[in-house]
Amino acid sequence: EQSILSEFPYSSNRVVLHADTSVLPRSRRAWASWNYHIPSTSTERPTLTYWMNLLQGLNSQETYCVTLNEDEAINPDKVLGRYNYSHPIFTTQREAAQKRHAEVIRHKRTSFCGAYWGNGFHEDGVNSALAVCRKFGVSSTEWSVVPRPSDSLRVVTEQRWEMAHA
Repeated sequence: EQSILSEFPYSSNRVVLHADTSVLPRSRRAWASWNYHIPSTSTERPTLTYWMNLLQGLNSQETYCVTLNEDEAINPDKVLGRYNYSHPIFTTQREAAQKRHAEVIRHKRTSFCGAYWGNGFHEDGVNSALAVCRKFGVSSTEWSVVPRPSDSLRVVTEQRWEMAHA
């Protein structure tokens, strides 16, 4: 168990819940559920802003955002909360460990499930729980997890970010 589970590294991320749209692309047409800003230098961390209204289907006049790893650019008057979270780091060792999930289900009377067995989404946690259920003989034919739509994710390179902010 330890050799498998130790292959799931995590990084600490600063997370800000806010109503500051300045961290989204200037063109509202370019807004997506996930808005990445990938800097041109490898020394800077990428930032990610979730547009919560679209992502969670919020019916609100206010625009709500959650931004990872970018505190300074957010207007302090529009900050609703600050948090620290750990997120999985994607490595080749992690990918190999994911393929060994079955080895730690019902092993020593313990089973492990969580989003780390997939891509880190809540749906991945459910899928891993269903894998555990199947090992216990519980049918999951009534259950299905709807995959995340690929068009909800837009990766914006530095050049495209600047074009969107022109």
